[in-house]
Amino acid sequence: MNRIIIDAGATKTDFIVLNGGVEVAHHIGKGINPNYCSEAEMMQVFADFVPHCPNSSLIEEIYYYGAGCASVSNQLYMQQLMSAFFPMANCLVYSDLLAVCHALSRAERAIVCILGTGSASCLFDGTNLEHRAPSLGFMLGDDGSGTNLGKRLLTAYLNRQLPENISLELEKSFDVSFDKVIHRIYKESEPNRFMASFAPFVHEHLNNEVIWQLSEDAFSDFFAKQRVHYPVNESMRWHLSGSVAFHFQEVIRISAEKQQCKIGNVVASPMTSLVEYYKSI
Repeated sequence: MNRIIIDAGATKTDFIVLNGGVEVAHHIGKGINPNYCSEAEMMQVFADFVPHCPNSSLIEEIYYYGAGCASVSNQLYMQQLMSAFFPMANCLVYSDLLAVCHALSRAERAIVCILGTGSASCLFDGTNLEHRAPSLGFMLGDDGSGTNLGKRLLTAYLNRQLPENISLELEKSFDVSFDKVIHRIYKESEPNRFMASFAPFVHEHLNNEVIWQLSEDAFSDFFAKQRVHYPVNESMRWHLSGSVAFHFQEVIRISAEKQQCKIGNVVASPMTSLVEYYKSI
């Protein structure tokens, strides 16, 4: 059977093509989130992928796990969009959180989280996504995400709360100033991706006390705000996926412990485990 497995986040979309149990193509495209992206932008991501997909007309099934796809309306929207490129395929659309549940939790009841460009969490009962905390996006939520870390860094910079050497390095590395940051966030498109682009800078400067505290506050806020939605006990583990989860593990574990949250498995991406699962069926 010819299948496509897709893991779509706000920053990148990972495509794997399987022919039977054999991986025949792998492509990485621009991120997709139907809550933020226009139809034209999302169509272009698929149009860029199709030339990399062998025998695209013979694709029988597509398993799409995507950011912004918790709602039925967005799931149907993405199904219709993919049908324009793969009219013979059965397109199944799931929340990106379900990909992490399948990859990390196995049959364990656990809290499963994504910390990437955005952030999200859910309670997985070992089979189904039992409950999900509200996903408020980068304007009202997304604590602990790459966007949120960048937002906190830029806020500290604009308020002159960063050490002078950090501010100077930030200006040199990113060509930023007060006016440029304000214009980029409020006058141009995709401010969430712009803010998330500063997350690597935050990571590189975790040895600075101000940057460390900024990061710890972001993750502490994430765990504090998420845990109230679940019947958390001391034995329940929190499994994490995403680039931020993977690279900021040290400060995340400290923040989680302060909020009495027990960290379990941590991966940068659930795709490897997902592919192995679909190879076996």
